[in-house]
Amino acid sequence: MMKWVGLALAWFGSCQAWAAPAGDVVNLYTLDYPPFVIRDTPQSPPHGIAVELVSQALARAGLRGQFVDLPWKRAQLQVTNEESGCLMPLTRSPKREGQYRWVGLIDDSSQSLFVAAGSKAQIRTLADLKGLRVVTLLGSSMAEWLRLHQVGFSELATTEDAYRELSLGVADAWAVHSPVARYLVKKQGVSATPIREILRLQETGIYLACGKHMPEEEAQRLGAALKQLRDEGVAAKVMSRYLD
Repeated sequence: MMKWVGLALAWFGSCQAWAAPAGDVVNLYTLDYPPFVIRDTPQSPPHGIAVELVSQALARAGLRGQFVDLPWKRAQLQVTNEESGCLMPLTRSPKREGQYRWVGLIDDSSQSLFVAAGSKAQIRTLADLKGLRVVTLLGSSMAEWLRLHQVGFSELATTEDAYRELSLGVADAWAVHSPVARYLVKKQGVSATPIREILRLQETGIYLACGKHMPEEEAQRLGAALKQLRDEGVAAKVMSRYLD
């Protein structure tokens, strides 16, 4: 069953409010992907970098949003059949390119390979990963990339699981977006296991991706609003609050 959660449209951490008038409603499908989308409990409303930026963009565009709770794979299919349905965050990849309308960039960062700071592993090329346990998020674009490049890996249900395995020495390397790795280390505080980037795998973008049936004018307004947030430095300030 679908679970609908109303989305409050307001600036986060700002004194200026943007009230969206009653208008078109955009269905927002998410997955738990800290720090872009964070769910403290399965029942709690999501928050995080992507939630804040998309909330502000919707308000600026005069649109309303509502979260729809569906399993991620089903959500990706659902959006392709809707007029106003969007996924966030979704990493842009060749396999996904033609399936969605890439409405607005949320973050452009690298997907990299991380090891524990004290690791003695010598990893300079993908060939050096042979025999090592590499972990990544289940069903992610990083999993697609590793599979395409014929790197053996294990998929885990959450990014927290992957970081935990790396911290405990169960995994040798972790393939993940750089901001995700930075956030999880920061979240652990003084008890965190330090990690280091050992190999940059690819540059990529994390997007608000919507169905191709979304009206052009609606998509343009929403995309322009997200670009304004980047150009005005709002996006950078939101990122900094989670990562620095």
